[in-house]
Amino acid sequence: MGSDSKPTIVCMGILNIKGDEAKYLAGEIRKKGADVKIMDIGLGAESPWADIPLSDVLAADQVAKDDVFKATRAEAVDLVGRAGAKRIMELYHKGEVDGVIAWAGSVGTSVATRIMRALPIGFPKIMMCTLAAGDVGHWLGNKDIYIVNPISEKGINRVTDQIVNNAASAIVAMARAASAPSDRHRPLVALTAYGTTTPTVLKCAEHMERRGWDTIIIHQVGTGATMEDLIRAGQITAVYDITTGELSNNMFGSIYGISKDWEGERLTAASAVGAPQIVCPGGLAQCAWGPVETMPQAFLDEYEAGARKSHQNSGKPYVHNEAVSIVTPTLDETKTLALEVITKLNHATGPTALVLPMRGWSAYDQSADLATVERGWAKEKGDGPVWWPDPDKPNWSIRATTMWRVFVDNIDRGNVNLDLIRCDMHLLDDAFIALLNTCMSDMLDKKWRRGMYRDMTGVLSD
Repeated sequence: MGSDSKPTIVCMGILNIKGDEAKYLAGEIRKKGADVKIMDIGLGAESPWADIPLSDVLAADQVAKDDVFKATRAEAVDLVGRAGAKRIMELYHKGEVDGVIAWAGSVGTSVATRIMRALPIGFPKIMMCTLAAGDVGHWLGNKDIYIVNPISEKGINRVTDQIVNNAASAIVAMARAASAPSDRHRPLVALTAYGTTTPTVLKCAEHMERRGWDTIIIHQVGTGATMEDLIRAGQITAVYDITTGELSNNMFGSIYGISKDWEGERLTAASAVGAPQIVCPGGLAQCAWGPVETMPQAFLDEYEAGARKSHQNSGKPYVHNEAVSIVTPTLDETKTLALEVITKLNHATGPTALVLPMRGWSAYDQSADLATVERGWAKEKGDGPVWWPDPDKPNWSIRATTMWRVFVDNIDRGNVNLDLIRCDMHLLDDAFIALLNTCMSDMLDKKWRRGMYRDMTGVLSD
């Protein structure tokens, strides 16, 4: 908190164009009982009256004003955004900021949200932008930025006055709430999920809750980036990465992949910090695409030609719902995904189990013999829409046998933190869930070591 226990709010703006708006917003924030620092994030000129001048912002990244003023608009956004991110983090680490807010058009919003994304999850952030009704994913990245439509990006009137008042009230209330001590002191475990892996995820979550842990379920539609950041920040201290489907979404460029604005890398944080982790290929037999009419023609041609496995040999992709259709990886693409997984996990510095169920990886990736309504796919529908049996062992997925060979050929056998476990099970089997929970309990109880569980029914020898 700032002076006299007041929260300090940083109000950002391109002041040479929208200085009056920034002053007005700052004034409303002060009326709510907070201190304010106005930060200049201008691209074409510096305003002399800012509490945090543009020169001060740029100095955080050793950038000269003239370099910004002479740059193209895109280059200037990058220069000021990068420097502003460093400057706001300096204030954050000194305890000199309790919330951030900005009011801008598209360019100012690009700069301001770049700065906001540097701040941790849970830190109060509000962006007022008239483009709020459009696609804001590139502004949000993987962070919790509240976006408000101010109706007008410039001008104080009876409409914007009320909206500014609301936003000012919100950022001050958020800053006060964020500074209050939390009564949640239980450790936090992350579990990654698709709807098609949910039964296993929920049973693992129940196991951890019985152990006295809080759980956070991370839907694999881009929010895995947030999970990685929370692991590195020490807020998540154990991981069931049951559903690594984001890796296939990223590979295909799906709209449900991780934001390109995120500067991290999926499946690296737990390995880097030594957090106990269990990793499975849930969802890697599929990619979540948008509506089928948006699927590239090349993919559709591959379905028709049989290069991609189609549901019931229809020659067409399976439609999950009107907003999501399914791309099925080829075997070569499966090898690429497998190599990515094992290469990253080879760097594990804490207990890590890479567990591969050979009978399938989701409700969609199972044979009709296994399918039930409770497992997410009715037997009467036949095989799951992405199921692709190995001709040499029809109960097993050919993707699983393909992935296993890549794992075996590329694992770092000198890393005692990493165990590779193959199971004659499906990811949704109760026996598989029991294995995961036993493994995590042993990790948390400091009993885990590489090579365990080979005597369990269904676990195969190396």
